Amino acid sequence: MKSRRQRKKLGQAGWKISEVERLTGLSRRDIQRVCYQGEGGIGLLSPKETKWGYRVYSAQDLKVLYAVSLLRERGKTLPQVKREFERVHSDVDAILDEQIDLLREEIEKSVSRYHKALALGRAKDRDALERLFRHIAAFELTFAGDDGPDSALVELMYGPGSYENIRRLL
Repeated sequence: MKSRRQRKKLGQAGWKISEVERLTGLSRRDIQRVCYQGEGGIGLLSPKETKWGYRVYSAQDLKVLYAVSLLRERGKTLPQVKREFERVHSDVDAILDEQIDLLREEIEKSVSRYHKALALGRAKDRDALERLFRHIAAFELTFAGDDGPDSALVELMYGPGSYENIRRLL
């Protein structure tokens, strides 16, 4: 067992692979393949090794691995991840910015669907539905900018041609 002093020094040097797994959501195998240069690996990182033989990962390594994790969640294979890093000349911040934009779009769509489901599920009559829908439409116009509320839902609720009329009301 490592002494308290040795554990403290290791923590200051970086994160162990078990901690990186927990922080990034990547499997140990994927982390190793991101670091490995040979066949089956993509060689994006070279973590430091401590004098005790542990590999430790820096904050920059964690950024790269988290970007890899986000790309993997989108269904990219590790070779595709490597090509993505090559496309942006290994600029992890560019990849993270792209992923943040995609996540923001997903959040906006989810919030919109949530409000629509809430309005449709709680509306007792047409007047209540109209009040709830106006709230949703105002929210979406504020939140989504020019895209505005979902025209298909408006047309379904109020009939053909109603989308433009409701936008004028707001």
